[in-house]
Amino acid sequence: MTLSVDEALRLLESEVPPPEAASIPLRDALGLVLAEDVAADMDFPPFAKAMMDGYAVVASDAAELEVVEEITAGQVAMRAVRPGTCAKIMTGAPVPPGADAVQQIEKTERRGSRVRLLDPVKPGQNVAPRGQDAREGEVVLRSGSVLRSASIGALAAVGRTEVRVLRRPGVALLVTGDEIVEPGEPLGPGQIRNSNAASLLAQLAEAGFAARYLGVARDREDEIRAKVREGLAHDVLILSGGVSAGDKDLVIPCLEAEGVRHRMHHVDIKPGRPFFYGTRDRKRVFGLPGNPVSTFVTFEVFVRWFLGRMCGLDLRRPRVRVPLRPPAPKKSDREQYLPAALGPGGAGPLPWKGSADLFTVARADAMIVVRPGEQPREGDLVEVMMLS
Repeated sequence: MTLSVDEALRLLESEVPPPEAASIPLRDALGLVLAEDVAADMDFPPFAKAMMDGYAVVASDAAELEVVEEITAGQVAMRAVRPGTCAKIMTGAPVPPGADAVQQIEKTERRGSRVRLLDPVKPGQNVAPRGQDAREGEVVLRSGSVLRSASIGALAAVGRTEVRVLRRPGVALLVTGDEIVEPGEPLGPGQIRNSNAASLLAQLAEAGFAARYLGVARDREDEIRAKVREGLAHDVLILSGGVSAGDKDLVIPCLEAEGVRHRMHHVDIKPGRPFFYGTRDRKRVFGLPGNPVSTFVTFEVFVRWFLGRMCGLDLRRPRVRVPLRPPAPKKSDREQYLPAALGPGGAGPLPWKGSADLFTVARADAMIVVRPGEQPREGDLVEVMMLS
């Protein structure tokens, strides 16, 4: 049975395995979902600190004071500030006992061991009190939040070297076909270079996944099955090629022979109708078409989103509605994804020669999405899936 794109997405939605939590080094956590509440391990700041370079003073004191000490960041005061005295202090240094304000250095005049305050100060001025940012035990990052660069800094600030997150699934990639030759190797008659592996590995990396590449399996059952067994050691196995109905399309029988349950085979999407999805326990298997643009599109529409859901992320490409520039696309009974250029007037389809024409997609900013049976005209608002 052939599914619509929406039906395929609903089926996949129902089969996303629950995300799994794991503790990983902090340096590897960027972009992942936090799986625990994180609390401050002490007060932040742990002491009242100067917010400016200047002089720590008693706010109610006289305008001319004796400088009794200099305190730099990382040092603590050796003497208390008393009426008639002050301490020179640097930004971030602990405010000495007795002082309740800092006058910034630009508003003072220093002569030898004495300093004159050019403007009065108020209690608390230019001082960050202890615990202003967070109190010991206060939750500073909530479970379920996505870890951005500032989050990583906050985790380091509370002393974390590891953090519990929803882990990325392990992904393996396999390309099949007698005709496939790796870039850099000599081409024989009827052979083509392996652009699909390079494109898919880049798409995976762009989404945050470092996949294990299993190489190219020739169109032989024993070779494909051996590679499939290797790939099923990972959470997700992605294959490219061999999922149609030709005599050499051996991927699906080989997957089924290795215990993969067939859940989907055809989707009304253009390009990319032959699209396989199967399961074996918690393992998930995607068989993408061999034509480069079909491979590219089915990964973007189905696989990228699915991998994100497996680790609690929404990795879908942004979609917006913009006016259509000419030429108007033709009507189709399938949901179309057409390479397009964006400009001030909207999105215009690029001259495209079909599902093998990866060069046009490489020049595209977006893909225009045309629903089955629709035929938008110039100026109509159309949905576009952003590629950058």
